[in-house]
Amino acid sequence: MAQPSLKAHRKKKVDRGLGPDFMCVGAQKAGTQWLYDQVAMHPEFWMPPLKELHYFDLPGTRAKKAERIYGGASRNLAKYNAKRAKILRRPLEERDLVFLRDFMALPKRIDVERYARLFDRKGDAIAGDVTPGYSGLEPKVIATIVARFPALKVVYIARNPVDRFWSAFNMRLRRGDIPDRTDVAAARAFAKLAGVKRRSSPSTAVCRWRNALPEDQFGLFFFDDLLEDPLELRRRILSFLGASPELAGPVDVGFNRKQAQTKVDMSDDMRGAVAAIFAAELRACAEQLGGPARGWAAAYGL
Repeated sequence: MAQPSLKAHRKKKVDRGLGPDFMCVGAQKAGTQWLYDQVAMHPEFWMPPLKELHYFDLPGTRAKKAERIYGGASRNLAKYNAKRAKILRRPLEERDLVFLRDFMALPKRIDVERYARLFDRKGDAIAGDVTPGYSGLEPKVIATIVARFPALKVVYIARNPVDRFWSAFNMRLRRGDIPDRTDVAAARAFAKLAGVKRRSSPSTAVCRWRNALPEDQFGLFFFDDLLEDPLELRRRILSFLGASPELAGPVDVGFNRKQAQTKVDMSDDMRGAVAAIFAAELRACAEQLGGPARGWAAAYGL
């Protein structure tokens, strides 16, 4: 059966206003790359040419990444796009180069109006900022964002804090920052880092964002559902964002860009230690998030 055409779904031109239409604010290691890949190739979206802008939590830190993309694309766009096609990334256009130039010129202090203008060329496409680091934003910053973009929709994909922590710990293992996967003391020290604490507290992140938005503008989803039925999760997120689930890009719904990364299993001792670290958070998630989170604590006998 032929796939429905994009024209059939666009009954009228949509005026989406300035700025992003949505933000995916987390969680880190909970499928945000999967989501970015799904929407970046969807015909109803235009996404920034780099994932994770980090403008509201770490302004200026992504400038070098933007410079690398801009440098390669501006020298020979056709050649650069051919390389992108091989790794299933969408081709860049002139508006992407404009975005990158404007992004690199942003001040290192938060300027919401300059940020909003990054999305000037989205047209009637849905555009968003996928930055898991925004899960840890303070209520004052969240309020500033919501006040400037009152129609903003926010996506949060929650993951069991123990598994999310272990995925982040594996990233440090791959980098060589931590030499021994069985080092429980190293895991405890890692868990105490401020950034890790913020990213490992979905109950707090969800509460802050949910309280700042109208009920129909906050979408809570679960990594558990990505593992069980990615097609259904994709359908629900696209519907929430006002896109057509029937349409799709060339990326398969089960595509995992990070599949080849080395991962190691937790030992029983490590699992028990990490579960103990996050016991209170696991219980808070069961109470505040509901859904699959109700079973997270029980999986560790808590």
